[in-house]
Amino acid sequence: MARTVVGITCDIKGKLFESEKFYSEKVLQAGAIPFYLPMTTSSKHIMSIVGKIDAIIISGSRDINPALYGQKKTKIINPLDAARTTSEILYINSMKRKRKKILGICGGMQLINVCFGGTLFQDIESIVSKPLNHKDGASHEVAIQRKSLLSKIIKKKKVRVKSYHHQAVDEVPPNFMACAESSDKIIEGIESVDGNILGVQWHPELSNSIADLNIFRWLIKKK
Repeated sequence: MARTVVGITCDIKGKLFESEKFYSEKVLQAGAIPFYLPMTTSSKHIMSIVGKIDAIIISGSRDINPALYGQKKTKIINPLDAARTTSEILYINSMKRKRKKILGICGGMQLINVCFGGTLFQDIESIVSKPLNHKDGASHEVAIQRKSLLSKIIKKKKVRVKSYHHQAVDEVPPNFMACAESSDKIIEGIESVDGNILGVQWHPELSNSIADLNIFRWLIKKK
């Protein structure tokens, strides 16, 4: 049986495509083949690429442009490259049409949320009176929603995670549900009702836990 091929989106800096090695290492550990994706905005090329991969990781990134969810910019520290955003949205929509699995990590989860009609908080500290530290690799607990897809995957009620974000999911889009939450009521996970799309706000690729490895095992498991 052929091994599952997992596409991984990359960051764009100048003329280089860059991504953390940890994504590919975790995909290999889970038993699949990682494939870094070109950040093209050609629908034709993306359709061809999607036909050759089995699942996709929308990797962590910088801030999502508020214009994508109908808001004016109030506070953005490091906006994401527009070409990458366009490319990732095309990949997400194409994978959904093919009913292939999508995993969004950190900014990838936020982009999935926006892509299907959800919104974001532009800055956690601006809307939460006593927020946890969600930046710079801060560690905190996340509670997992009972009977959710995520709970079946990681088989835990709570997990300790590392966070690198200041934006957060606000409204979840139709046909999605929040499946994880931190103690300051920030949404830490979303999933589609059809079970093909999962997003986590933390970075499971940086963890050595079985719970986080199981997220990647879910991604590569063929139906």
